Amino acid sequence: MRLQGESQTNERLDVSFEKLKGASSAPLAVGVQDGARLCFAAFPDHEIDRRFEIGSVTKVFTGSLLGVMVEAGDVDPEAPVDHLFGKALPWPVRPPTLVELASHRSGLPNTPKPLFWRESLAALSLSVKDPWRGVDAAKYRAMLMAAVKQARVGEAPRYSSMGVSLLGDALAHAAGMDFADLLDQRLLRPLGIRRTDFLRPEEEPDLVAISVNDWDRPVPYLRDQMAPAGMLASTVEDQLRFLRAAWGEGPDEIVKGVLRAQTPVAQMGAVAIGYCWLLAPHKGGEAAFHNGGTWGSQAEVVVVKDRRIAVAALSAKRRHTDEFVSEMLGT
Repeated sequence: MRLQGESQTNERLDVSFEKLKGASSAPLAVGVQDGARLCFAAFPDHEIDRRFEIGSVTKVFTGSLLGVMVEAGDVDPEAPVDHLFGKALPWPVRPPTLVELASHRSGLPNTPKPLFWRESLAALSLSVKDPWRGVDAAKYRAMLMAAVKQARVGEAPRYSSMGVSLLGDALAHAAGMDFADLLDQRLLRPLGIRRTDFLRPEEEPDLVAISVNDWDRPVPYLRDQMAPAGMLASTVEDQLRFLRAAWGEGPDEIVKGVLRAQTPVAQMGAVAIGYCWLLAPHKGGEAAFHNGGTWGSQAEVVVVKDRRIAVAALSAKRRHTDEFVSEMLGT
């Protein structure tokens, strides 16, 4: 393990990091920003700068992009998604609005029904095959249209990667560019985020950590057709840079967009939802957070802007990141 940062923060991090790491040899990197104090820890040592798959943490980037575009007047959050595509999709009653897509009220399932069992087997570490094997853009489009025809829009929130993916596609269509380029141009680059993208290069220095399942067997990278909902790879440093925008670090238009994205628009059980961000009361303020995972990786980010504290944990294996984050927040 290698620790970097202010010594007092290091002491607080040391025990929690060792507990999070456990006996596994899978790569792990974490970062804590506590006011002006910044601390990183990693195993093995050189993995501090490693890129990891972050799974559904991607969603808060997509939600924040929506916030930036709303603040700029580029899109209306109450606009039906079909308006951005310029054509009607086969919704049974009405299309969801952008804000309904961002708050899991689209009525779409989390993942395509034909892939449910494949994904379940991978998630349960019962298969190391790629659940999305053989599914190209055309096949996914057919699955999406089948789901659209059954969607019950506007009901109680139901977590939906398909809905957030459709949101990202709509924003890209409205902007007239690829989603990856749009995200980079409007959110990542203005914040100085340079090593977060959808690529899976085969060589260093930007190689993405190979994840392992619960049996420590290597699993494929996530390569689905829902990139805006879960396909980003990133570093701990980039995640903290992103989280600091919540307390004002970054260009005004980006900060305003992120704060809009972290404003509640719906309620899902015990937590509120912003534009993809999950929100919960926290001592001294409100925590904005999200977690994510792929077939083996796990990621979690949280920021409490009123306390100016942010935590990011990226792992190439499923670990108890919730407990680690709570300990770092002092809860």
